[in-house]
Amino acid sequence: MLVDYHHILMQLVIVLLLWGLTRLVRRINRGPRVRRVCRYVWVCVLWIMSFINLGMYWTAYPIALWMVLALGLIFIQLAHNHEFIYRRYWPVFWNWSLLYAGVVFIASLFSGRLPLI
Repeated sequence: MLVDYHHILMQLVIVLLLWGLTRLVRRINRGPRVRRVCRYVWVCVLWIMSFINLGMYWTAYPIALWMVLALGLIFIQLAHNHEFIYRRYWPVFWNWSLLYAGVVFIASLFSGRLPLI
């Protein structure tokens, strides 16, 4: 069996619990710092679960593309503003990282047991 449905179900339950917890925390405290921390937690949890699904070998490819995304954002900011400002870079970087981590996590759920090349 290439896809372990129990494993997928357990990870989806973890995602749903984290979603409920972040909604609860954001309802209690509506500050911008809470939004940032929730974004960081989401990205880290999705990357950890993707790492578990993909294994050590295949995780290198999405992480390398993540680094290319970070460098691309730096070059876009340099071209647009003619300077690099961390305050403008980090929110955009974490928003794109969350989107990318979500895509990698969904792809890793159905990757099965990828062969070593």
